[in-house]
Amino acid sequence: MKVLLIGSGGREHALYWKIKQSPLLTEIRVFPGNGGIPFTDLVQESLDLKNLTAVADYVRRESYDLVVVGPEDPLVDGIADALESICPVFGPSRGAAQLEGSKDYSKQFMQKYDIPTAASCTFTDFSAALKYIRSLEPPIVIKTDGLAAGKGVVVAPDLSAAEEGLRDRMERGIFGSAGQKVIIEEFMEGEETSIFALCDGTHAIPFMASQDHKRAFDGDQGPNTGGMGAYLPVPFVNADLMKQVQTEVLDRAMAGMRSEGHPYRGLLYAGLMVKGGRARVVEFNVRFGDPETQALLPLLADSVDLLDLLYKCAVGQLPANARLEFRPGASLVVVVAAEGYPGSYRKEIPLKNIDTAQSDIIFFHAGTRRTSDGSIFSTGGRILGVTALGDDLRAARLKVYETLEKIKTPGVFYRQDIGEKAL
Repeated sequence: MKVLLIGSGGREHALYWKIKQSPLLTEIRVFPGNGGIPFTDLVQESLDLKNLTAVADYVRRESYDLVVVGPEDPLVDGIADALESICPVFGPSRGAAQLEGSKDYSKQFMQKYDIPTAASCTFTDFSAALKYIRSLEPPIVIKTDGLAAGKGVVVAPDLSAAEEGLRDRMERGIFGSAGQKVIIEEFMEGEETSIFALCDGTHAIPFMASQDHKRAFDGDQGPNTGGMGAYLPVPFVNADLMKQVQTEVLDRAMAGMRSEGHPYRGLLYAGLMVKGGRARVVEFNVRFGDPETQALLPLLADSVDLLDLLYKCAVGQLPANARLEFRPGASLVVVVAAEGYPGSYRKEIPLKNIDTAQSDIIFFHAGTRRTSDGSIFSTGGRILGVTALGDDLRAARLKVYETLEKIKTPGVFYRQDIGEKAL
């Protein structure tokens, strides 16, 4: 099978790493990729993902058997629709991708199909939104309607912070058009977890639950980021909770999408808040999460052929009894980021000591590039993720932080407390 993988982050490097293990794979090309992917496996011509006609021409010309779309932006723009007549695509249609592309659409969808979530109101007028905020008791949750690279949510601890968050979005326009419509919703107490599911339009097959760490600094302090680390298994997620998520979240979402005329094929990401043994949906995303994917895929059992499953999702042929098997133990990833992230940060930081032959330590590149002489430099805010496997979470965590101590790269930082709460 000849595969095109679209994306450049740590998530895509992890997908590349796992797909390469499939006996079905004959060739893989990645666009645009990063410094962790061999140059020979990168697409050698320039593609503009906004020009879907040109992308379709390229896919047709190169005779790909499957396109796997990593990031959300091309999906929301309709890349799956543009390619559907050429080859199967792992990723939802433009209509289905509204679940992430518009928080307002997603909230209305959840309410319509009785998917448990927080109460909310949507506003396009700043004055009306401000008046509503002043009627609430903090903490107050404000979300941009459109895509904001995982940074569009503010949980304001008081009215002053809520007003600033609202002004940032609707008056100052720091998120552009994505913030001109905002969703103000009930603050949900509890513990967060992420559950991903492979979907073929009818069935939704869940992965093991994981837990992301969104805030930049230790103790869940600082601004929201794209994610600074993740681990699994999650101690408070049991079989009863997984059953509730399957029946009340995943199955209802699949049935709802079919009713809306947008059968959901691809990866459905349910961000959940858990309290009292029950989950409510914080948000839906329409792609693998980053960095959770970098912890999840290494824990998949060797018997799981991910490429086979991605293809069956894309063509609507997942077996009804399909299950994902995981190896025993735990997995944990810590993200190394450039100082200043998620604000302004330095690029072109030289990176050393980030290659390993150990089977239980994996470096997943994100914002990196590799020069012709093999040197590696940073290109983004989140530079790489270090993943470790262990007999339990404590062992995996120890391996990660021992490895990070050896990197010693000036100009970068990482959280020291990933997985600490679980222990």
